[in-house]
Amino acid sequence: MRESLFKYHLKVSPRRRSIGFRVSPQRGLEVVIPHGYDPSQVPALLVRKQRWIRAALERVASLRAHYEAETVWCPPAQITFPALGLTWEVSTQRTEHDTRTTVRETGAGKLLVVGAIDNEQACRAALARWLLRQAHRHLAPELARVSRELGLSYKRVLIKRQKTRWGSCSRNGTISLNAKLLFHSPETVNYVMIHELCHRVELNHSARFWRLVERHCPDYRSIDRQRRELWKAVPPWAEASALAYRQTR
Repeated sequence: MRESLFKYHLKVSPRRRSIGFRVSPQRGLEVVIPHGYDPSQVPALLVRKQRWIRAALERVASLRAHYEAETVWCPPAQITFPALGLTWEVSTQRTEHDTRTTVRETGAGKLLVVGAIDNEQACRAALARWLLRQAHRHLAPELARVSRELGLSYKRVLIKRQKTRWGSCSRNGTISLNAKLLFHSPETVNYVMIHELCHRVELNHSARFWRLVERHCPDYRSIDRQRRELWKAVPPWAEASALAYRQTR
């Protein structure tokens, strides 16, 4: 067997019709092949994809260093959502013999983290639940507004904390948005929504799809070029470290 240019993990998926490449901090380079594909052909594919793979490995290494800089856990002192132009000052209140943690809004721009504040996992979970509530409150209505403005409909919206995607659109018309979009500019959020709504017409990334995107967002290229760096705006408490870069052959 030909020696590989990169170390990689091989995964066989009976549901795949094409070869996929995934780079993550946890597993490094992973190659997913359809059932029946000859694994001995993978090293040659890695040579052809080496520019993308090297760039993805460098981005993951940079992001890993960015998030590993936080060595000692402590709740954030401040949370800012550029998408909304809102900032909260965060205070904490430790309660004895309580393993649960909650996040309360105590006033305009004021948050209180109550409970086992020394428990990193409990604090992260409580902050993540609060982040989802904020995203439901703000992103869902905004998607409805953009949908009406563009004349592009959808069936329903789901707000999640995806690890690798800012948004997605399913064949049945469900649009999923990443709650972490709140950490980005209104222009970026608007572009992601336009991108996913355009998939309601073209469920692909063909030339027709990009022409439709450009019609509704003329400067989409400048935003799209930055999409791989957007994760750096997401703070560690929002679980942004579990990243992966993907490409399909």
